[in-house]
Formats: sequence, structure tokens, C-alpha cells
Amino acid sequence: MTNLEYMIASLTDQIDDGGASYEATVHYNVNCPYFEGDERAHCYNKGLDYPSRENCFPCKHEWLNREVDE
Repeated sequence: MTNLEYMIASLTDQIDDGGASYEATVHYNVNCPYFEGDERAHCYNKGLDYPSRENCFPCKHEWLNREVDE
């Protein structure tokens, strides 16, 4: 399995591990989609000094499921 095949499988829920591979793929392979000051970011005005899986995964997951900005 190539890295591309693994990413596609994990992002399309084809790996039966309770969503762990999906969460790991999103956290480690998707950069923050927001610029500083973007109010849509979950960390906006939260005083977080560094990104963490606990804070960033839900934000990235939400972004992946949003319509594309035009």
C-alpha cells in the first residue's frame, strides 16, 4: 500500500480501527487551514501557545467537511 492509498483509505473510512487512522491522518498530514486572526479557527482568541491534537483535530475535521471557500 502506498502512502497515497493509505491516506485515501483512512480519509474515506475504509480502515476498520474505530477512526484512529482517520484522526491521525488528519492531525499529522493536514496543516492548519486558517490564517492568524481567522475567527473560524477553534483556537481563535483562546490563548493557546502551541497546536495540539486535542485542539486541532476537531477544527481540521470541521474544515474538511465544510464547503470550499470561493
